[in-house]
Amino acid sequence: MLDDPGLYGPRWPLPLRVGPVPGESTGSFVNRLAHANCLSLAAFLDRVGQGEASAYPERVEKYPQSTEMYMNEAGLRYLAVLADRAAGLLQQDLPSLSAEHLLPGLEGAQWRWRWEPVAGHLVRYCPLCADALGVGETVWLMSPDSWQVCLRHGYWSDDSRGRGPDFVQLAELPETVTAQRVRQQLAERWGPAGEELFADAFQVAVYWWTRMPDTVCWVRRAWTAGLDAREMRAAPLVIYPEAAELAVAMLDFECAGRRDTADRSRWLAGVEQLMAGWGVDVAEGRQAL
Repeated sequence: MLDDPGLYGPRWPLPLRVGPVPGESTGSFVNRLAHANCLSLAAFLDRVGQGEASAYPERVEKYPQSTEMYMNEAGLRYLAVLADRAAGLLQQDLPSLSAEHLLPGLEGAQWRWRWEPVAGHLVRYCPLCADALGVGETVWLMSPDSWQVCLRHGYWSDDSRGRGPDFVQLAELPETVTAQRVRQQLAERWGPAGEELFADAFQVAVYWWTRMPDTVCWVRRAWTAGLDAREMRAAPLVIYPEAAELAVAMLDFECAGRRDTADRSRWLAGVEQLMAGWGVDVAEGRQAL
């Protein structure tokens, strides 16, 4: 039986436990915890004690892909009691509960629901990974990118709002899987510098796509994924392989320490050969390099 939280917050955990998925959004976890105990979001928040939730909890519950929950330190302690999990462990798994995202205010539990996360994107968790954990409903992750790739199961997911497929299976897009592995290798070997290098290459590829979305290889990938070739949602998926190849070419240039005009001209000629092989208009593509 649930106790009355009174003025000092809940004293006992909810009857049924739910384990957070690493990287999960707080809103996603709270909704799953409430549902596991046959509670609506509004009813769950009533049991937390003092605090300020959304004025429209039903709306928040209906659109977990669009909103994120933030709380202060007291709210975190209340949630830890209800979830039967140490506050520090919740902070490890739920990025929006990290110290830099806690709301100010030391007295009384406080909550805020934002229709756009403070940092990152709400991206669907791989359905097969969720099944392996025994999770029976959609899990939303906080991701620095608007997409995620599950290499274990070959799934692509993103922060789309109900347009097209929820997930893309990558069995027929092996080059996208390879690109994700290249990105991971850059990050593992070079740390933040590798991540920044890939980000630079990715932005160049985005520039190309915005000006040349009908490039044949990108259109084919979009169709294979069941996406509209000109929809912005398709861009990260279809340009991923070229972004990875460009990142490797940029790394070769940086590692060689070449800086004079002649060396850069030779490097640029090599990249232009890559562009021609991809079907990217060389004259247009050169402008982003």
